[in-house]
Amino acid sequence: MSNPNKSKFDYLAKFIPEAHYHVYNRTNNRELLFLDDADRKFFIEQYKRFVADCVDTYAYCLLPNHFHLVVRIKSAQALIDLTEQTPEPQRTAPQRQILSQHTDERYFHPLLERQFTRMFTSYATYFNYRYERSGNLFYRPFRRVAVDDDSHLHWLIYYIHHNPRKHKVMEEFLHYKWSSYTALISQSQTLLLRKAVWDIFGGKADFIAFHDGNEPAKPEGWNLDIEDE
Repeated sequence: MSNPNKSKFDYLAKFIPEAHYHVYNRTNNRELLFLDDADRKFFIEQYKRFVADCVDTYAYCLLPNHFHLVVRIKSAQALIDLTEQTPEPQRTAPQRQILSQHTDERYFHPLLERQFTRMFTSYATYFNYRYERSGNLFYRPFRRVAVDDDSHLHWLIYYIHHNPRKHKVMEEFLHYKWSSYTALISQSQTLLLRKAVWDIFGGKADFIAFHDGNEPAKPEGWNLDIEDE
């Protein structure tokens, strides 16, 4: 059930450099978003192609009909450098706008919003072609919630890794292949900001213990459940 005291605009936060966000979305009509591992791999490839260079990635989870991400937007200078490195014919309208603005007037939300939208469009085009489907695949607009409190960020990462159990996809959620947990505790190469995530929990050992113990109490004011929309 939705929270009558919560404005829909809480789910449409503006992207600001160096801020943390919970980005998530589901399909229209709650149909499946991923039918097999090839779909999940393609989704991650599009994330790397369009979004990963603009953010630090803290956590993710891909579920049958929705996904979750925890990201930290890169610094303003990093976003400008990335834009300047993009060949001029390939620059998006928000990228061109940023380069035309004075330093103290630069507004980065359209750039990030556009990169996420390009990612979703690319995946939807692939999905519709593969499954002979037409029409919108994703619920619009996609959700992005600013995470301003350390206790919420702490819980949010656990919550996302816990999702396979919550949605009855897999009881042993720590072993779920399509979440970031296993990559965060391994030594394999990853786009995740592994050390930064460990530090949120007080180190790697505390990160593992927090996930492996009893479900912790939710922080006050928690209301980020995608099923509450």
